Amino acid sequence: MDKLKYLIYIFFYVPIFYSCLNLQVFITNFISVSLGQISAYLMIAFIFAGILLVLKKSEEKAPLIKLWIAFYFLYYTFSLIASAVLGNEADILKTLVYITYFLGFSVLLSIPEYRKLTLKVLTITFFTTTLLLIYFKFINFSVDVSGIYEYNLDRAGGVYGDANNAAVSSLLSFIFINQSLKNSKNKYLKYIKLVGMLISFYAVLLTFSKTGFVVALLVIMLVNYKLFTPKRILFTIIFVPILLIGSINLALSSGKLSTVQQTRVENIASILTLETDNVGLSGRDYLLQNMLNYINENPIIGNGLRFSNIIRGHNTILGVWADAGIFTFIFFIILLITYVKSSFTSNSNVKYFSLAILCTLYIFMLSLQTIINQGYIMVVFVYLAYNINDNQIKKHEYKP
Repeated sequence: MDKLKYLIYIFFYVPIFYSCLNLQVFITNFISVSLGQISAYLMIAFIFAGILLVLKKSEEKAPLIKLWIAFYFLYYTFSLIASAVLGNEADILKTLVYITYFLGFSVLLSIPEYRKLTLKVLTITFFTTTLLLIYFKFINFSVDVSGIYEYNLDRAGGVYGDANNAAVSSLLSFIFINQSLKNSKNKYLKYIKLVGMLISFYAVLLTFSKTGFVVALLVIMLVNYKLFTPKRILFTIIFVPILLIGSINLALSSGKLSTVQQTRVENIASILTLETDNVGLSGRDYLLQNMLNYINENPIIGNGLRFSNIIRGHNTILGVWADAGIFTFIFFIILLITYVKSSFTSNSNVKYFSLAILCTLYIFMLSLQTIINQGYIMVVFVYLAYNINDNQIKKHEYKP
């Protein structure tokens, strides 16, 4: 392997590990704030250096990438106008990180030879986050306090210090492990795949995330679509809810759950039995209503760059509207729908892999404000765009 490829790997894949493992927070908390900031800028410099190295080899961008570019143009145009008109803060530097990841990997993954390796890197990175989540829970380590917590942690937050973000990462680990080792004929790799997926699912359970648990059930069905014959679907509809409710009742009666954990499990039971009135929203309904009030005040141009993050709106989709107005919001919805539509027209291997990822990210968009504000998540969206596009091209080529 020549030195140029080594540099390309370093300039692109080190930033993935850095972003996904939330290393800036660890560097800031355990070394120094200034070094944490320097490391973040270094990752941006890495990606720009990587772009320069591969730019000549880059090929045409996938249609979904072009939609993202149009979305960002609308988002920045309207949000910056809103910031100027309303006098709200417009900290562009804080938005450069995930934009840089998007641009960098849009260029890198336009080159087919880097797509398989990127899949492997994402798989290893997400699985690493699940292992760290389990280890941190075992030693009672909390990112929020930068050390061992004095009380038992009710919910595992992993490297993010947040249970829902940790659940997203664990679910992506589950999906990517399945995809990476899907067609392996080696029995040892099959065992590794099974163990990796079980560990990832266990990590989701440790987060005690209501959303994470429900999404996990949907993801399991999507990645195991071949197993669902009509008889098995009927069996699943009848017996799986009974099994789940039984397991939940057993957990509740065990006496080993803390008050917070017991409440979370009761909420999951309410979701499964469709008693949604009994499901606690952890205060997100008030945060959402607060954001809706701001949307009503400025529905056309929005309230400014990163406004939804500043007010902690906890909703990625409506956050776009709050930031950049209704036209950007409508375009974002079109972008999300296009991903789903393109996935459905792909072959089974790509379709269910893509839908499992989209199911995870879209549902969590309803309760997290950080889905499209993380570099590693944008890499996933870019990878999906090219993976779907590859499949569409191959279908067209082999079409009789």
